[in-house]
Amino acid sequence: MNPRLLIVNADDFGLVPAATDAILECHAAGTVTSTTLMANTPDAERAAGCAKQVPKLGVGLHFNLTWGRPLASVQEVSALVGSDGAFFSRGRLARRLLAGRVPAVQIAAELQAQLQRLDELGIQPTHIDSHQHVHGFGPVFDAIAQHCSRVGIPMRVPWVAADRNAGMGRRLRRALLAVMLARSTRRWRGQVRWNDAIGSVFDLGGGAREYGDVDYQQVVLQGQGQTFELMVHPVNDAQAMEGYTRVGTVGQAEWKYLRTGALRALARDNGFALGSYRDIGGQNG
Repeated sequence: MNPRLLIVNADDFGLVPAATDAILECHAAGTVTSTTLMANTPDAERAAGCAKQVPKLGVGLHFNLTWGRPLASVQEVSALVGSDGAFFSRGRLARRLLAGRVPAVQIAAELQAQLQRLDELGIQPTHIDSHQHVHGFGPVFDAIAQHCSRVGIPMRVPWVAADRNAGMGRRLRRALLAVMLARSTRRWRGQVRWNDAIGSVFDLGGGAREYGDVDYQQVVLQGQGQTFELMVHPVNDAQAMEGYTRVGTVGQAEWKYLRTGALRALARDNGFALGSYRDIGGQNG
């Protein structure tokens, strides 16, 4: 039997040096196999230059609609930004998407602008996912899936994992996400390649702490299917992430574990082969 594919994908590449450098260090340790670059962030250009020096690291687009400013003109994406020209928060964007107040053409325009930026930086994306899982919403999922289908690259599906520790509000949000993803994946199944499952230490609950083999084994064994994405957010300085993301403390704890390289043996011992989105074959049936 062929081993299952484990893609260890680090989000937020290029956000700030604390994220970029931590991701590169964990890749050098043999644990992070894939990452997704944010195109409109302070460290994007440097991150892209570093990625060219490590061609085994798969680099995709971390499609961003909730941090900073768009790369398309404000006129092209007026439904995605506030009066200050910056993207809306995730909560406000979600309400607008659910109300049908974001034209599909504007999502597509910003996606193309961010892809164009990666091209200018010399990066041909291995796949596409999104910052804060905004492509859980149908219009954003459709924009990404349409592009991935056209050019023949995979995308991440942010499948909903079980979370027995979640409060009522989180359970309701996850239930809504599951319904939206079911509709989107039915529509695009067979046309786009994607992961069969996804998980992260956030599924364990309990907030930031030290993580070890037992924690990561619990995460990677929770999913079914041939391809599992372990989503990680390594950063080497939690304080450097303040004002950018709320996961800095968890990210620093992940960096401390992933930089040891221990995940390589854990993957092998549990029947996985480490790889990137380049290694997803065929089409999802």
